[in-house]
Amino acid sequence: MAKIKRRVIQIANSTQLISLPRKWALKYNIQKGDELEVEENGSEIWIKTEKGVGFQKIEVDISGLDRTSILYYIQSLYRIGYDEIIIKFDDPYTIYLRTNEKKKVISVIHEVVGRLTGFEIVQQKENFCLIKDISEASAKEFDTALRRVFLLLMDVNKDLFDGVKNDNKTLVETIDEKHDSVMKFVSFCLRILNKKGYEKPRKTVIIYHIIANLDKIMDVIKYSARYILDNNITLKKESKIFLEQIHSSINMYYEFFYKFDIKNMRNMYENRDRIIKLIGKNVRKLPSQDIAYLYTLASMLELITDITDSRISLEY
Repeated sequence: MAKIKRRVIQIANSTQLISLPRKWALKYNIQKGDELEVEENGSEIWIKTEKGVGFQKIEVDISGLDRTSILYYIQSLYRIGYDEIIIKFDDPYTIYLRTNEKKKVISVIHEVVGRLTGFEIVQQKENFCLIKDISEASAKEFDTALRRVFLLLMDVNKDLFDGVKNDNKTLVETIDEKHDSVMKFVSFCLRILNKKGYEKPRKTVIIYHIIANLDKIMDVIKYSARYILDNNITLKKESKIFLEQIHSSINMYYEFFYKFDIKNMRNMYENRDRIIKLIGKNVRKLPSQDIAYLYTLASMLELITDITDSRISLEY
C-alpha cells in the first residue's frame, strides 16, 4: 500500500482540508458532489466510497485451450473485476482432458458464465463471444454472500460424509454439481473484494486469502468424491471411523469465524494433529485405497489451519 503525504489546508477558523490522491479518485470515478464515507480509527482516518473500480474491458484469445483452462481463465477475469470480456477463438471445439471428449467452445463459455453472478452472454458468433456484467455488485452484498459460501460448503461436506459412510454413491455423485453452486458465491465474493475492497481496507488481502482457501477446501471435497466414484471404492468399516473427525473440522472453523474465541484454536489444532497421527498409525492395517482417500480428504485440515491464523488477523 503506497503512502502519500498531503498538506492540511486551513479554511476560515474551523475547517481543515486535504486533497484526495488523483489516481485513487480517477480509479473510483469520484466526482464533485459525491458522498464519501469517513471513519475514524485511532490516529487513522479511512475514506471509503460505495463506487467500485471504473468500468474495465478486456479482449482475450482462448484458441488452443482445453475445456478446463477456458473455465478457469474466464472465471479469473470475472474475479479480478472485468465488466466486459470479448472472447475470440479459432476452433469451435475444444477437448475435455478428464474424459477425452470434444466440447463446443461456446457451450463451455455458457457453462462458466452460468457460475458467474451478474454476467450474461450478450453477443455470440461462430468464433466470437461477448460477456458483460449487467448487474453491478454492491459491497453491501458481501457479508451475505460469504455466509452463503460457508453454509453451502458445510452442506456439501455433510453430503460427502453421509454418502461415503453409508455407501450411497448416488449422493456422492451430487458433489460435482454442488461444487458449482459454492464456486458461484466464492467468485462473487472475490470479485467484490477486487472491485470495492473489504469494509476494513487493510484487511482486504486477509479476507481474500480466507475465501481463496475455502475454494481449495471445496476442491478437496470434489476430488475426494471423484476418487470414490472413479475407483468404485467402498471404505472399510475401520476406515470410516476417521470420516466424522475430518469432516467436523469445517463446522469447527465456521463457528470460530463467526463466534471468535481464541480458546477454540486449540481444539482445531488438536483435531488436526490427532487425525494425521491416527491415520499414520493405521497405514499398514487399512487398504491402500482407503489410506489414499483419507489422506486426500485430510489435506483440508492444513488449509483450515492456514485460515485459522488469518481469522485471528481479522480480529486485530
